[in-house]
Amino acid sequence: MTIKQRSRKPVRSYRLSAEGVRQLKDLAQSMERSESNVIEIALDRMYREEIRFDYQLSEKNGSYQAASITGIQETK
Repeated sequence: MTIKQRSRKPVRSYRLSAEGVRQLKDLAQSMERSESNVIEIALDRMYREEIRFDYQLSEKNGSYQAASITGIQETK
């Protein structure tokens, strides 16, 4: 009898919109991976893209827009 090993990763909880949950389920099913694995892959891809293009995400007017790190100027 083989004992299944549990993941040693800490458990996290996030609130997603209904659309986000639907997309996550669709991706998990089409990629034949767990929802956690899909989130980890998506996060890694986004992180690498941010580094590659030297961008930082900033929230403006309720939506996310990419802004160059070197081009961000704070107005006070």
